[in-house]
Amino acid sequence: MLRKLILVSVILGCFCQIGAGEELIQTPAAIHISSTISDGKYSISEIAEIAKQNNIKIVILTNSDFMRWEYGLWPLQRIIKKTVETNSVFNYGIRKYLKEIEEAQRKNPNLVLIAGVESAPLYYWEGSPFKNNLKMYNWHKHMLVIGLDKVNDYKMLPSIANRYSLKLPYKFKDIYRFWPILLLIIGILCLRERKFRYKDLQGRPLGPYSRVWQIFGICIIIFSLLFLLNNFPFCSFKYDQYHGEQGIGPYQNLIDYVNKRGGLTFWAHPEAENIEKRDRVNIETREHSNNLLEARDYTGFAVFYEGYKKVGPPGGIWDEVLKQYCQGRRKMPVWAIGGLAFDQTGDLGEYMQDLRTIFLIPHLTKQAALEALREGRIYVVRGKEKLVLDRFIVGDSLSDINGAMGDEIDVSGNPILRISGHFAGGQSELVKIYLIRNGDVIKTFEVKSPFEINYSDEYLDKGKKIYYRLEIHYPGGILITNPIFVKFRQ
Repeated sequence: MLRKLILVSVILGCFCQIGAGEELIQTPAAIHISSTISDGKYSISEIAEIAKQNNIKIVILTNSDFMRWEYGLWPLQRIIKKTVETNSVFNYGIRKYLKEIEEAQRKNPNLVLIAGVESAPLYYWEGSPFKNNLKMYNWHKHMLVIGLDKVNDYKMLPSIANRYSLKLPYKFKDIYRFWPILLLIIGILCLRERKFRYKDLQGRPLGPYSRVWQIFGICIIIFSLLFLLNNFPFCSFKYDQYHGEQGIGPYQNLIDYVNKRGGLTFWAHPEAENIEKRDRVNIETREHSNNLLEARDYTGFAVFYEGYKKVGPPGGIWDEVLKQYCQGRRKMPVWAIGGLAFDQTGDLGEYMQDLRTIFLIPHLTKQAALEALREGRIYVVRGKEKLVLDRFIVGDSLSDINGAMGDEIDVSGNPILRISGHFAGGQSELVKIYLIRNGDVIKTFEVKSPFEINYSDEYLDKGKKIYYRLEIHYPGGILITNPIFVKFRQ
C-alpha cells in the first residue's frame, strides 16, 4: 500500500501539504544555464528538450549579459584601447533574446522558461602590458538577475561593460572636462598667426615661420580633438575599471537597480575561484563569500555547486545573514538555490539529474515560479537518488498556527516541527537529518526512509525571532531547505 501511495505522489508531481492547508506541487527546476546566445553549448530549444527528457518543469536561463572587456592606455584610455567581445545577450539583442524564450515557451506549454542574465558588475585592471604583468580582477564574480521582462530594464543594467548605465548626473565640477577647448582655441590662433604677422619689421615675408605656426596649430587642434573625444560625455561615472577594487558598491548598485524593477538577484557561485591566462593577460577572481555579509537586499545565493563550504553549512555565512535578519539588521531574508552554472562543459542531462531546485507552487506558471523564488518556497537536492521532502512545517503548541519554508509565524507556545519524506524510487535508505536553529544543530535524527518525525522544541524566548532549517544527508546526496521563521509573542 505504501509503495502505491509513493508511486501516485510521484506521478502527480509530488503534492505537498505546506503551511495552513495549502496544497502545493513539488516542481523540479534547473537554474543557471547558458545557451548558444552567450557561452553555452545548446540552443534554447535544445535546452527545453533536454529538460523534458529529465522531468524538469522549470528552466531559468541565465546567459551572460555582456562578454566584453576593455583596456585603454593613459591618458587617452577611451581612444587608445583594446576591446575583446564575444557572444552575449547584448551582442545578440535583448529583444531578440526575450522573443526567442517566448517562442520556446509557446512550443513547450508543459515547461516554464524564465529569462535571466548572468552579470559581472565590476572588473578592474592592475599592472601594465609593457611590464608583462597586466591582470584583470573579478571578471568571474557573477550575479544572476532573474525576472526582468522589459527590454529597457536590461538595457540599463549597471556594470562596467555597460558604461553608460553608470553615468552620474552632471555637476558643476564636470566643467573641467572641457579643458581641451582651450587647447583648440590656441591651435586656431596658431593657424591665424601668419595673418597677424605677415612681414617682419624690415618688411620681409615671414613665409617659413608662418608654415611652422600652421603645423604647430594643426598638431594642437588634433590633440585637443582627441582629448575632447576621450572626455566625452563630459561627466563622471560611478565606477570604472581603472581604480582598483571598489568594494561592495558595484554589486549593491546592481541589486538595488533590479529590486526597483521587481527582479531577483542571486550570488551565482560565491566560493568559486578562477585563475587563468589569456594571451598576455592574467585573469583572477578569488572566492568572495564574505560579500554575502557586506551586501544587502539580494534574494539569495547558489548553495551548490560553489556555495557550501563556507556559506551553506550550519554556522556558516548564510546562518550569520539569517541571524542578522532575525535581529532586525536586515530588511530581507536570504534564500538558497541550486545553480548548475552550465555552459560548455559536460552533459546537461547529467547536471539536471544531479542538482535540482524544487519549487513548491500551486500551479505551473511563470508567475507562481517567480513568487516561490521570491518567498523562499524552495529546497535544493543534490544527488542521483531523488529524495522528496513531503513535509517540513513548524507549528505552535498552543494554537493551530503553522508555517512552511519562507513563512514567518507568531507563536505563544513551544515550536512543534513536523518532517516527513521518501525516495521517489520507493527504496528504503538511511538518512541523517540535521535540525538547525539559528545556525546551531540542535537535533540529529537518523531514520530510514520513508520517514515521519514530530519534534517539540522546548526553546521559548518571548519577543525574539528565530528560524529553523534542515540539512539532510543520505547515500550519495544532500538536501538543503530554506528557513522557517518563528516569532515568539511577548
